[in-house]
Amino acid sequence: MVPRCVDLHIHTTFSDGLLNPCQVVAEANKKGMAAIGITDHDTMRGVACAETAGKKYGLEIIPGVELSTSYEDKEPHLLGYYCDPENPQLHKILKDVSTSRHERMVKMVDKLKNLGIDIQIEEVLEKARGDMLGRPHLALVICQKGYCRTPAEVFAKYIGNNCPAYVERYRLSLQEALNLVRGAGGIPVLAHPGLYKADELIPSMVRMGLLGIEAFHPEHRIIDRCRYLKMAGKYNLLITGGSDYHGKDMGSSGFIGTVRLDYKYLDKLKELKSVLFK
Repeated sequence: MVPRCVDLHIHTTFSDGLLNPCQVVAEANKKGMAAIGITDHDTMRGVACAETAGKKYGLEIIPGVELSTSYEDKEPHLLGYYCDPENPQLHKILKDVSTSRHERMVKMVDKLKNLGIDIQIEEVLEKARGDMLGRPHLALVICQKGYCRTPAEVFAKYIGNNCPAYVERYRLSLQEALNLVRGAGGIPVLAHPGLYKADELIPSMVRMGLLGIEAFHPEHRIIDRCRYLKMAGKYNLLITGGSDYHGKDMGSSGFIGTVRLDYKYLDKLKELKSVLFK
């Protein structure tokens, strides 16, 4: 019997993904996935479109969101599964984040102009196609105009952390994000913990309300995965995983189906959701 597999970490054009929700669903169906999580950065607007497409293919859509946070001197990302997108507080915060993203991009474009890179905010908006402006969109425009060859080069030279055109952006504290997700009926999961090199902070995150950990991720080595599986057992955390798919041109390291998580992990997620929010 062929195992039912899920990919619980996918981005669409509603944030910084290359494919729109319908295209994502079609690709996931082609890869034989049973369910996928739509986890765009700071927005849930792509979920409804994916759900409509999912009905066509018989593919289950798990609603989610990925929030950028700050904790100690790190910037962990938090995945929120099964949040109610109509929750007033969640709706307000996501709207505020969208506004701050636009303001940040205007400042970065201005800095780039001072460095001799002539681009317009309208070009970045056109590349984004959605509400959630991100640095990958800016990098694509810079490459398209011939100033750099690859998005990675743009980040290294201009818009990466501490680079000359970088602008800090508004981030929720980790505690605020945990409260927001749980207040909206969601399950908070730490995204790709191997990227932060801050495992010592995970116990305190659990005390703050963290309920899961993304052990399976394309950028986790086998030794990382084993370490997080062990930590999940020690701290009674849910185990999740996903490709973190954005698309080739967006610097994605994983493709839909790169991580093929057994459906039993999704069952555990659903079970906790039903227990916590009856």
